[in-house]
Amino acid sequence: MPSLGATDATPTASPILSIVLATYNERQNLPGLLDRLRRTPLPPFEVVVVDDGSADGTREYVLEQARDDGRIRPIFHDGKQTTLKAQCQGIVASRGRFVAVMDSDLQHPPERLGAMVRALEDGAGVVVASRYTDGGTPGPRSPLRAVISRGAEWTAKRVLPEARRVTDPVSGFFAFRRTAFRPLAPHYRGYKLLLFLLVMAPDAPVREVGFRFEPRASGSSKVTGGYGFVRVFLMELVLARRLRRELRRAAATGTGTT
Repeated sequence: MPSLGATDATPTASPILSIVLATYNERQNLPGLLDRLRRTPLPPFEVVVVDDGSADGTREYVLEQARDDGRIRPIFHDGKQTTLKAQCQGIVASRGRFVAVMDSDLQHPPERLGAMVRALEDGAGVVVASRYTDGGTPGPRSPLRAVISRGAEWTAKRVLPEARRVTDPVSGFFAFRRTAFRPLAPHYRGYKLLLFLLVMAPDAPVREVGFRFEPRASGSSKVTGGYGFVRVFLMELVLARRLRRELRRAAATGTGTT
């Protein structure tokens, strides 16, 4: 079961922006990320760190930071779970009017959060940091990874009409108004929360912000690689279509979702 980490610092009152990080063995990357977040011009914010049983000192570091900075809010989960489930836990526990989800491995530049928040303030419901819009680039990657990534994007757009609204539907870097999110039942799992968010908010105005996808600074990816990713991704698309049906049924009957 997830639990809040004990800290001495007083949480930041009424943050406007909640930044959700799902971590697993990110001790080497978190100091750089938190330092860059603190130096980025942003509205009052909190950082909700959901850690899934790291054994490299990540938890100890997060607790140390939280004791000195009330904006850092740790949530600890004893076992490893999928990124989607960890991110959903962080979103449910967060308090900001706006929520941003990003990786903790420095592949997503926190400096782009300012432009994303401005887009939300200007009326967007969902803002996607895209590798394929103006100002974006996927950065260096192997031919196999490029083929798998572009194939996933093409498949998502074929299967989910909501995914056609953006150039990068499998981006892991996005922000949204809290009202766009619907809590997911435990059987929903995977790594690409944006697909589910687009289904949750089919009528929300969507904006894109270009970004350069950087190579991982250290450690290894938490997402299943190679052809294992294809299998997990196809499962996610099936679940996203199921959520789509559930939300439509709930809207028609006036009941809640499962």
